[in-house]
Amino acid sequence: MRLIPVLFVFSLLFFSCHHDEGDFVIINASDFDIDSLSIVPDFKNQQLSLNKNQQKKLTTNMNRVSSDGSYRIIYKNKKNDNFEDISFGYYTNGSQIEKRILVTITNDTIIAKSEFYLNYKN
Repeated sequence: MRLIPVLFVFSLLFFSCHHDEGDFVIINASDFDIDSLSIVPDFKNQQLSLNKNQQKKLTTNMNRVSSDGSYRIIYKNKKNDNFEDISFGYYTNGSQIEKRILVTITNDTIIAKSEFYLNYKN
């Protein structure tokens, strides 16, 4: 009988913990290759390259972020050698709200789609 309160407290602690990572799937739906792509904040300072029609997963390290803010994606368009710097999404207290963010890069913009842990239906 004492096991139930212990399990309840453990569950509360486990599910209330903040995750210090951001999970992204980057999809290059443009007509150009991409180089030097990064998403900030990321204290691993990772950079990716993506060919046309390629996708990659990126997990960022946000363990030193304690504020609210929006993400930034920075990448180089290899067709014209221009850098793009675009803000999107939102994090709070240094934690990603979503389970994962799908970022689709097109010729002239990005589309960010959030996936959440729970799906609510009306």
